[in-house]
Amino acid sequence: MANESALSNSVPEGRLGVTTLTTAYGVILAGTTATGAVQNAGVGTTGQILTSNGAAANPSFQANPLQPASQAEQETGTATDVFVSSGRQQYHISAGKVHCRWHNVTGVPTLDSSYNVSSLTDTGAGVVTINFTTNFSNSDYCVVSIGTSSPSNLLTTLTSAVATSSCAVNSKSCDTPYALADQTDSTAVVWGVLIFGDQ
Repeated sequence: MANESALSNSVPEGRLGVTTLTTAYGVILAGTTATGAVQNAGVGTTGQILTSNGAAANPSFQANPLQPASQAEQETGTATDVFVSSGRQQYHISAGKVHCRWHNVTGVPTLDSSYNVSSLTDTGAGVVTINFTTNFSNSDYCVVSIGTSSPSNLLTTLTSAVATSSCAVNSKSCDTPYALADQTDSTAVVWGVLIFGDQ
């Protein structure tokens, strides 16, 4: 039977025919022919992936072509070679930048759920100011709002108090046309706001 040193210089029993390779932790590749010497693809660098270079060439470590979209790419909304990450999806023009739902407790607005809202301020009869956590880049944003109450129905409108850091909404009673309605029924008065724009 062949001894261990003899086996180290041949290929039987699945051996490579070599005892060392030139790069520690390197990826082993087949030779350029069926009987050619094995090769070492190296280890690459952090973040690289092993990529095919075609049937007649060794694969090599290359930069990952799949990259997350930047804030600018999200805002432009035209790139097709990047992916959307959860930390940047909100920058796309189609994404809502603020949403909140609240009810009134004796005239005081109380948040039920929200996104990008730091606080609510009762700024007058039937007027609530929404304060943003992250400001808008300008005040040309779009506000969608709705309010309900019982027995009165509310018509919610945007006031002139629009800023990059906050905006205010009115509630007006439809039963008493266009009168500001500072409702206090905590179980019946509910407002909801959704805002689109650039941040």
